[in-house]
Amino acid sequence: MTSTVAPKSVEIAIIGAGVIGLATALRLAGEGREVLLIDPNEPGSGASFGNAGTIA
Repeated sequence: MTSTVAPKSVEIAIIGAGVIGLATALRLAGEGREVLLIDPNEPGSGASFGNAGTIA
């Protein structure tokens, strides 16, 4: 069985809902931009590999 997903058009799509992806999406949404987060897991459940020092 194949599942079909209807195409969606958005202004900005962010791949990854880790700390960096969520922070970026929040900032852009706060500026009135249309943002879509794409991640197979729950938002904030993973780590943004290689960006640990960026937040610190």
